[in-house]
Amino acid sequence: MVGPQLDLMPGERMVLHSHPHWWYFWKQVAAGIGVAALFVLRSMTGGTVSTALGWLTLAAFVVWLGNTVYEFVRWQTTRFAVTSERVAYQSGVFRRRGVSIPLNRINNVNFDQSLIARLLNNGIVTIESAGETGDSVFENIPDPEQVRSIIFQQVAADEEADSHRDAEAIADVMQRHAPAATSAAPSAEERLHQLDELKAKGLVTDDEFTRKRAQILDEL
Repeated sequence: MVGPQLDLMPGERMVLHSHPHWWYFWKQVAAGIGVAALFVLRSMTGGTVSTALGWLTLAAFVVWLGNTVYEFVRWQTTRFAVTSERVAYQSGVFRRRGVSIPLNRINNVNFDQSLIARLLNNGIVTIESAGETGDSVFENIPDPEQVRSIIFQQVAADEEADSHRDAEAIADVMQRHAPAATSAAPSAEERLHQLDELKAKGLVTDDEFTRKRAQILDEL
């Protein structure tokens, strides 16, 4: 995700893309108020104290400006995305790091908001996934409850797409291993018999067998 957004794979569709919540800059806002306070204090004094405060204010302003620019670049290069295939996160200016979690490996999604976070509509999203990485925690996510709902919607859509692909694959196997075609389409009983034979030969898995058998029975 080193460009304006995540580089999508062929057939992949962007569903949600965002930078961290604006609360990310709260330290820079607080520091800016401090620099402004120094400037006001300097204007209220005179002599040597005013000169010393002037130099201090200038130094504080330079540090604040440099830090603010750096944090803005970090914010700009930190991205959280949900696609039709995965949840992705990337951050870093000089040293980049990224996480990509396929939808079919996501077990659960949780979000956490303090009282202030609820008022600001940001929070923490935690994704529990299968594999060695374990939980992935993403902070400063805008509207985390909606993000959680979107991820669940995409997980359900991905599971449905997998089910359709499995059904099509089974239908293809049945067609290739069926007896010589006749003028009439095979009956449901014949298709069930063919499916039993394919399972006995190990050509379909238990899950594929169960889904396809339920589909044939629904057509009766």
